[in-house]
Amino acid sequence: MQQRTQPDQDPTIPPTVGIAWCAWHEAYSNTARPVRDSSGARLFACYSCREAYDLPLIADDQQ
Repeated sequence: MQQRTQPDQDPTIPPTVGIAWCAWHEAYSNTARPVRDSSGARLFACYSCREAYDLPLIADDQQ
């Protein structure tokens, strides 16, 4: 059974889970997710900062 989405909802974008502080552009974002910086620290980065700085999601590391 295939799950249906709303007509205006893009199925490739996950639903938001809340608002978090993006450590890169230093503002709140509803697209911020946990990432690791170059030193290994766990911080939050928004979608545009993850794209700009090539930051992988922590969840992607757990395979």
